Formats: sequence, structure tokens, C-alpha cells
Amino acid sequence: MNQQQHSGDQPFEEIRILGLEPAEDVVEPGRSVFGGESSTEDLPHWTEPPTAPVAAPSSGFASEEPRWADDVPEHHESQHPVGAFDEPTAAAFFDDPSPGSGPSGSFDPPLLPPDDPQPADAGRIATAADSGRGHRRRSDRGGADGGGRDMPSAIITGLGLGALALVAFKVGASATLALSTAVLVLAAGEFYGSVRRVGYQPATLLGIVAVGSLNLGAYWRFEAAVPLVLGLTVLFCLLWYLTGVDRDAPMVNIAVTLFGVLYVGMLGSFVGLMLADENGIGMLLAAVLATVGYDVGGLFVGRLAGRTQLAAVSPNKTMEGLVGGMVACFAVCVLVVGRITPFGQGPGDLMSVAVLGIVAAVAAPMGDLCESMIKRDLGIKDMGSVLPGHGGMLDRFDALLFVLPATYYTARMLDLFGA
Repeated sequence: MNQQQHSGDQPFEEIRILGLEPAEDVVEPGRSVFGGESSTEDLPHWTEPPTAPVAAPSSGFASEEPRWADDVPEHHESQHPVGAFDEPTAAAFFDDPSPGSGPSGSFDPPLLPPDDPQPADAGRIATAADSGRGHRRRSDRGGADGGGRDMPSAIITGLGLGALALVAFKVGASATLALSTAVLVLAAGEFYGSVRRVGYQPATLLGIVAVGSLNLGAYWRFEAAVPLVLGLTVLFCLLWYLTGVDRDAPMVNIAVTLFGVLYVGMLGSFVGLMLADENGIGMLLAAVLATVGYDVGGLFVGRLAGRTQLAAVSPNKTMEGLVGGMVACFAVCVLVVGRITPFGQGPGDLMSVAVLGIVAAVAAPMGDLCESMIKRDLGIKDMGSVLPGHGGMLDRFDALLFVLPATYYTARMLDLFGA
């Protein structure tokens, strides 16, 4: 085979391998690899000071020394703000959308109410509900004299309610059950109406039916009816939002619905549990009298001698009113309830009414303050207006909701049930 390879008419005389050719030039130390003149001088050691003058910077500064930031001229580019926006542009990027307006300009209430609702002129779109809420919140910051309550109307309304209750007690358990169920249903309606005004969407009809069913079921089927009604309420609440009767925020609104059922319905169902016993009317009357004693004593002592605010959730209540109400509650239990069956029918009557007086004196202010906390969080003063001088049903019977289970279990502990 020939040693010469042909490609066309030109033969290859030799084979060259790239990378093995001798370098055409040699890179010297200190010489730039980008070409140019060669330097034969040795570079100074890095620890030696420079010998050549430093060129002035090209930024236009006259001094060769560094300057502080506050010495830099205003027109220098380093002093210009980065991403400066005018006010409308910044608002478009960074401001949150108004809670009072949706994409189509319609009112879109928040799912959760603010901690402290602002007045209607606080830089946002105002609605009738918001402005009314702000007005109520300001009126709730009254002094310790009852916050401007119409006392003649309150006294007349209280006497009317007392007479109606006494008539029902006299007629019997069925009339008392009907009256108490009507009161609980109205109280539940007030609660759900109040939470709807601030943006929640509870299953109002379902909650009201559950509240009434708890009291009636407790009377007809005793304590076993309470977990049954509560379980069915949870099931139907889930179906209520699953089927689209209400669609917004099911978790939040189911929780609000169930809270109303537990707060008004389950606590109120102790009326039905008491009335199921032969001594039930006496126990219920004892709970009502103890609560009335606390309310009346606290009101008058607070108006006459109230100076020290009790809690931030209720600015109108004072420490002096609290003590006066608790003393009056205990006194009513000892002097009045001790003469009512079943608390006044045996040798240990004084001990029984003393225990009830202590328990009711603790439970009544707790119920009062808890309802005030709920109203404070919702930004309202009263749950309703059906009772002149008192507000709503829930405003009048808030303390009684806590006294009812306290009286029931006190009677259980003292073995005062006849059946």
C-alpha cells in the first residue's frame, strides 16, 4: 500500500497532530496575554506600597479621598430612589382592596370581623351596617351608670317578664316549657341576626330549629336527647353547605352555627331537663330568682357606688357592681329560695341554699361577661331590641344561661330531684 494518500490531485506529504506543534511564542511572567508590549521589569511585592500615582476617578469628584454618603451631590445617580412611584401607582400595587367593595362594586362583607371596627369616615366605603355598628360601639363606652339605659322602661319590662313567668310557673310544666322554648328561639334568632350583620353566613333556620329541639327533646327524652340533637345538627350543617344553600366559607360558618346552638340551645336545654322532674318548677324558679338578684343588685350598686372598671369587654360594669350583685344573689338564695321546694324541705335547707347561692353568684357574672365579650367582638351594644330598656332576649337572659346548668348540677349533687 502506498505511503502517500491522495485527495483529488494533491497528495499529503505529512500528517500533523494538533496540540503537538511547538509554541510560536512564550508567555513571560508579567506579560499580558492579550498582546502588547513585553514587560521586563519585575513586579513589586504585594506588601510594598505603590510607587505610581493613583489616577483620579472618572466620576467627576475633585478629591481623591472617599466621600461619605451625605457628601454626595443630590444629582448623583446613587441618590436617585429606585422604583419610585407616584401615589396612585403605589396604591395600585401595594394597597389592599377595600373590604366594602367587590370586583363588580357590590358589597362583599369580610368573613371575619375586624378587632375594632372603624367609623364610617375612616377612609373606606361605608355601609349602613358598618355605620350603625360604629355608632353602637361608641355608645357602649359609656360610664358606669348603665350606659344611658332607660330605667323606667327597663323596670316596666322587667316586671312584665316576671309576671309572665310566674303565670307560666303557676299553670304548670307544659306552659313553662312553651314559654322557655319561645324565649330561647327568639334569643337564637337575635344571635344569628347579629353575626350576619358583621359578615358571617350561618345556617340560621337550621340553628333556630336545633335550639328549640334541644329544649323540647330534653323535656321529652331527658339527657339522652341532647347528644342526639347535637349530632343531627352537625350532620345537617354539613349537608346545608354541601348542597349549596349557603356556599361561602363553610368551615367558618358551620362553626358559627354550631356555636349558637351550643351557647343558646344546649345551655338553655337545662330548662327542659329541670321541668322533666316533679321538682323542676321549683328548681327553675330558684335559678331565675338568683339571677334576678344578681342583676338588680349589680345594677343599683354599680349606679350608686361604681368607680372601678371590671373588664375591658364591658366598660359599663364595675367591681363594686360585681360585688353588690354577688352579695344580692346570695342573699336572695338564703332568704327567698330557702322557702321554695326542693331547696326548703329538709333539715339541711340552709346548707343547700348557701351552696346554691355561692354557685349562682359565680355563674351569673360569668354569663354576663361572656355575652359582653361576644358583643364586643361583633362591635354591637345589644343583640336585639325586642325588650325596651333591656335590648334583646339574649341580653336579658345571658346570666341565666350560665345559672341554669349551675342550678341543675347543684340539685343533682345535693340529691334534690324527686324522680
